[in-house]
Amino acid sequence: MTSASAPPRRLTGWARRPLAALDEVGDQGLFYLRVMRGILRALRRHPGEVLRLTAELGAGTGALALIGGSVVIVASITFFAGAVSAAQGFESSSNIGVGSLSPILAAFFTSRLSTPLLAGVALSVTLGAATTSQIGAMRISEEIDAIEVMGIPSLPYLATTRCLAASIVITPLYIFATLAGFIADYFFLVAFYGVGAGNFRHYFFLYLSPLDIIFSYIQVVAMAIVVMLIHTYFGYTASGGPAGVGEAVGRSVRSSLSAVMIVNLLIGMAIYSNFNTFHLAG
Repeated sequence: MTSASAPPRRLTGWARRPLAALDEVGDQGLFYLRVMRGILRALRRHPGEVLRLTAELGAGTGALALIGGSVVIVASITFFAGAVSAAQGFESSSNIGVGSLSPILAAFFTSRLSTPLLAGVALSVTLGAATTSQIGAMRISEEIDAIEVMGIPSLPYLATTRCLAASIVITPLYIFATLAGFIADYFFLVAFYGVGAGNFRHYFFLYLSPLDIIFSYIQVVAMAIVVMLIHTYFGYTASGGPAGVGEAVGRSVRSSLSAVMIVNLLIGMAIYSNFNTFHLAG
């Protein structure tokens, strides 16, 4: 009797998985709408919390603050990414005898691809993971319930303020990340590969369009908001004690990394499909 009823139960479990996934997507969508709806309340009622979180996300706390916070982490990642793009660009262009034009490739890939994408990845694994663990710890220790008991809506206070802080702190982070990538391009092409400094400045700034920097900044801001929305959701809905918080951090990082790639692709297609700032002409 048990063996005969086992297959239908197993099939029923498999059939419920898509519905459960669809329910979770709907819950996330409603959560994001509630977070965005609380922007005005967060700005009006909790401006001090927004400023505190901005400083915390930018400078870090504890051991992270000793090395300079998120600024140093993001800048170091984009620096090495710029070094890789410079090396690949020089080697590829040298194979066809135009190594002196490698600054063109460095300007193109650093501004359009490596800086926004890797900045989003760095935000996910640093600021995002820390946000999930913080809110998740508050959830399992019933601090969120205590905030609600005091008459303070917890969602604008915890989630919306962090999204606003991320959208503010992303500006200096993006500036340092972009400068680190450009410095890496110059250092490796001029000092290591022997490209002339004047040649580098001429071709690099000739093909570095200011609009590419603006579009790249738009991509990074969008990715920062998406990353914080995802991580605040998983932290806010964490359960199961410390092990549940760790699981929520892992799930949030996986989800936000996938979202960063998707957002980067969609915004890049929307911007550059009908508007091209790169024109190679003799």
